[in-house]
Amino acid sequence: MLRKILVLAATAAMFLFCYRVEADQIAVSWDGGGNYNDWDNANNWDPNIVPNNDGNTFAVTINAGTGEVHVGLRQRSTIDQLDCYGEVDLVMGPHDWQNEPVKLILVNPNGLTNYGDLEMDELEIIGIVTNWAMLELWEVEIEGDLYNLAGAVIVAESENDVEGDFQNDGTLTIIHASDLLCDSNLYNNGQINLYGGECGAENILDNNSTGIIRGFGVLYADQLPQNKGKIYAYGGSLAISSEGPFLNSGILANYALSSLHIKSVADVNNNGTIEVNAGGGVAFDCNMVNDTNGIINLYGGNLVAATITQTADANFAGFGGITGNVVIDPNGLIQLTGPTNIVGDVNITSGATLEISDGTTLITGHCTCNNGTIHMKGGRIIPQGGFTNNGCNIIWEPGTYTNVADFNLDGLVNFKDFADFADTWLWQAAWY
Repeated sequence: MLRKILVLAATAAMFLFCYRVEADQIAVSWDGGGNYNDWDNANNWDPNIVPNNDGNTFAVTINAGTGEVHVGLRQRSTIDQLDCYGEVDLVMGPHDWQNEPVKLILVNPNGLTNYGDLEMDELEIIGIVTNWAMLELWEVEIEGDLYNLAGAVIVAESENDVEGDFQNDGTLTIIHASDLLCDSNLYNNGQINLYGGECGAENILDNNSTGIIRGFGVLYADQLPQNKGKIYAYGGSLAISSEGPFLNSGILANYALSSLHIKSVADVNNNGTIEVNAGGGVAFDCNMVNDTNGIINLYGGNLVAATITQTADANFAGFGGITGNVVIDPNGLIQLTGPTNIVGDVNITSGATLEISDGTTLITGHCTCNNGTIHMKGGRIIPQGGFTNNGCNIIWEPGTYTNVADFNLDGLVNFKDFADFADTWLWQAAWY
């Protein structure tokens, strides 16, 4: 009986001992003492043991110091967490291509944390990745969330995928013909620079109030792109594509000689600001409503949409080009100050106003004014496609810089102008 008790006690003690050993976490650091830059070479680690959770668990540190470290992964490895310092290249090393892909599995919520200049090439990371400094991605798949903290930089080359959420509080740069795509959501509080690349999310792409997206290439959100910050087309054409509605309460703009193209399956309601600069434009592949508190500033560029609706509580001013039909809702106001071409029809509803100052507005489509107002301040409207006047209130007055009665353009209106007017008496429009 005593012997049985002793045996049971010894077995329990051994079990507790083994459990304690299995639960031990070993801290290992890269020292590069092996002949090759091989993760699976024990001589490259201090202590000399390959970090791979199998009984023990490992917290791994790779510190390049003032030099540069290359570490090659040849097979699937599981550790608790990995911290990188200095200039570190973590790459896929030589391996048997018939086996499963090279994966680094991080089971601790801390995951992989970069504090230095880390470059990752052709790897599959399973776990959370957090960047505090400089992270370069080249054909990397992250099965987890990616965090780019304030002041940190991520550069994406070739094809990269994040299967979780990506939160960018720092700077993300995507170079030519490269991409960074999220299978879930992308939240931008920092800056995203596109140089001919693609950035997107399968669910929500949220450019927050502090977020800036700038460049040329493609922005994509399968369900919902929403802009509360600033999106600028710069250096070429920037396309925003979505299978769902696009929401704007921030700033959409194009730099000179660049164009911003919003491709949405649903109509867009603008509650923010649209700036249309010369040498380019802002285009919508749908109807666009300039909604409550929305602002459209035309600075010589071209605004395009199937139909542009101006509501009573929105602002629309400037000069340039408008392509699409224009509808001014009751009590709505559009102020065109300078030469403007409208390629489409114009409908001025009851109580609405089209104001034209110091320039000529050419309307290639048909202009209809139903109990609305056309207010000309030193400007002129040319309804090239015809004009329907249903109780329209037409107001004419001199402008600050021009007067349509100044026929000889001498800056004065006098009998000389009256003589010129007489020469054109009994004129009739081609569409009359």
